[in-house]
Amino acid sequence: MEHASSTSKLPQMYDVLIDFTGEEIRRKFVSHLDSAFTSVGLTTFLHQENAMKEMQIQEHSLDLCRVAIVIFTKTYSQSAWSLRQLQQIIKWHEAYYRHVLPVYNEIQPSDVRLQKCDFGKSFKATAHQTFPAQQLEHGISRWSHALTKAADFFGWDESNCRSDAELVDKIVKSVLNLPVLSATKFPVGLQSYVEDVIRTIEDKSSQVCTIVICGMEGSGKSTIAKAIYNRINGTFTEKSFIEDVAQISQTRGYVHLQERLLSDVLKTKVKIRSVEMGRRMIRERLFKKRMLIVLDEYSPFLDLRKSRAWFGKGTVIIITTRNEDLPGIREVDSVLQINLMNPDESLELLSWHAFREPKPKEEYYDLAKAVAAYCGGLPLVLEVIGSTLFESTKEEWKSVLLELEKLHKNDVHHKLKISFDSLRSEKEKDLFLDVCCFPIGLCCFPIGKGTTYVMNILNVFGLDADSGIRVLIQRNLIKVKNNNKFVIHPLLQKMGRKISQQEFWREKRLQFDDAECLFTYNRGTKSAQSLPMKLRSANREPSTLLKLAGNSEYLPKKLRWINLREFSSPYLLNDFYLDDAIAIDLKHSLLRVVWKKTQVFLMKRVTTKI
Repeated sequence: MEHASSTSKLPQMYDVLIDFTGEEIRRKFVSHLDSAFTSVGLTTFLHQENAMKEMQIQEHSLDLCRVAIVIFTKTYSQSAWSLRQLQQIIKWHEAYYRHVLPVYNEIQPSDVRLQKCDFGKSFKATAHQTFPAQQLEHGISRWSHALTKAADFFGWDESNCRSDAELVDKIVKSVLNLPVLSATKFPVGLQSYVEDVIRTIEDKSSQVCTIVICGMEGSGKSTIAKAIYNRINGTFTEKSFIEDVAQISQTRGYVHLQERLLSDVLKTKVKIRSVEMGRRMIRERLFKKRMLIVLDEYSPFLDLRKSRAWFGKGTVIIITTRNEDLPGIREVDSVLQINLMNPDESLELLSWHAFREPKPKEEYYDLAKAVAAYCGGLPLVLEVIGSTLFESTKEEWKSVLLELEKLHKNDVHHKLKISFDSLRSEKEKDLFLDVCCFPIGLCCFPIGKGTTYVMNILNVFGLDADSGIRVLIQRNLIKVKNNNKFVIHPLLQKMGRKISQQEFWREKRLQFDDAECLFTYNRGTKSAQSLPMKLRSANREPSTLLKLAGNSEYLPKKLRWINLREFSSPYLLNDFYLDDAIAIDLKHSLLRVVWKKTQVFLMKRVTTKI
C-alpha cells in the first residue's frame, strides 16, 4: 500500500487507486478494502484530499494504475478537490480504456448520477463556491458529466450487501477478474462459465486443448469467449482472436481468414493466393507453436482434427458456434453449453441497463421483474430492452410490458423490434435501417469500420448523422469498440434488414436509373455489387441490391461512393460512369487504367484512396 501523503518515491506501477474523501470512511471501509487487496498481492494507492498536489496526482497516481475505485459518500460532492480529481479519472478512462469502478456508501447511485437530494444540493453549493460567475455554468457541466459518467459504470451499492466484509469480498474478486469486466459493460452471470473453461484449459495444459462454446444467438457466447481470451492471453506470445468468422467466410472467403490467422500469430502481413496454399502455410509456419486461437462464430476454414497434430503442446483453440454439428466439433475436448439466464440474473442485467444499478428502483420493482421474465433470459434482449427503458416513466414501462405480453416467448425478432419502434424520431429509425442495409462484409460496409469512415459515407449523401448515431449507441442498437469501430449484433442487423425488406416491397418506389449508388467489388466472391443509396435518413427512398455479372450495361448513372479495394482486373468495365463520383477507394487494387481520358473534378467533391 502507498499512501498519498507519503514522501517516498512512487513505485513503478499500482494495481488499484482508491479515490475517496473523508477520514471516517478511510478509517472504516477503505482500510478494510486496502487490507483485502494487499492480502491477495495487489498494490494500492490511497487517493485522498490534501494528500498531494494536483500535478503529482495527474502524473503519478492515475498513470501508474490499472483500475480506479471511486467511493461515493454523502460528503463527496462537498469537496471541489474530489470533483476535480473525478474529472481527471474520467479523462484517464477515456484515453486509456482503463477501469473505473464506483462504490456507493450510504448514498443512492441515482443521487450521484442525477446530482439530486442532499448530494445534489451540496454539489451546487460547492460549484458556486468554486467557480466565478462567468465560469459557473461550464464548471457545473464538466463536474456533472464526470459524476454521471462514473455512475454509469458497473459498481456496488453498499445497501445490497449484508456487511462491509461481503462488499469488500465482491470488489476484490471483481478486480482479480478484470478480464470479465473488459468483455462487457455489465458482467452478469459470466464468471462461472469463465472459471469452467479455465479449469478445462489447466487440466489439458500438456496437449492441444480445443473448446467449443455453444448457444443460441444473443446468449453471450462471444462475450464469454472475449472474457476468457482477456483472462489468459497474457500467457501466450502467439495468439489470434477472429470475430464473425462465419460472416467473413461467406463474404471474403477462407483465404482472408487464413491470412488473418497467420498474420496475427506471425506478427507480419501474410498474403495467400489459394485455400490450399493457406492450409499448407498454416501447417508449416505454425507447426509446433504454442498458441491461443479464438474463432468467434466458427466456420470450418481451420481443420480442427488435423490442427491437433500440427500445433504445439499447450495450444488452446476456442470456438463459438450455434451449430454443434459442424465438422470437427465432435472431436473437441470440451463443449460448454450456454444456458438462458435465470430470473435473478435476468432482473440484474435488465436493471443495470435500465437503472444503472444492480436492482430496480423500489417503485419499479414489479414492472421490472415482469419485463425481465418476458425477455426470456436472453442477454441481448435484456440489454436492448433495458437500454430502451433507461430513464423511462412508469407508463412507458407498462407500454413495453404490454407489447412483450403479446409475443411468443421465442419471438426474439419482435422483442428487439420494440426498441426500434420506440425510437422517438423517424430520422433515428431510418438511420438504423440504413446502417443495417449496407452490404455485409464488403470493404465499404460501415460496421467494423472506424467511426470517421462511417460518418464520411453517410455525409456523402447529405446526412448529419452524429445525433442519430449517438441515440443508437445509447440504445445498444449499435456499439463502438475500444478501437473506435462500429459493431452491430447479427440479430439486430437481421431485424433491421427484415424491416427494410418489408417496407421496400410495400412501397416499391425506387427508380434504379435515378438512384445515387455505392458500387463495391467483393474480392471473396470476385463479384460486383451496386447499392442504390437513396438513404431513408436523407429523406430518400428505400435501398435495394443489384448483383452485376461483369457487364456495366445495367450500372446506374449516379455512382457516388465507389469501392474497388483489391479489384483483380487491370481495367474497369466498359462505360463505367464516374462523373458523379465523390469517393473512389483503389487500395490494393490491380487497376492500371481508371480513365482513358483526362478527367476534371471539383476537389471538394472527390476523394481518391490509393
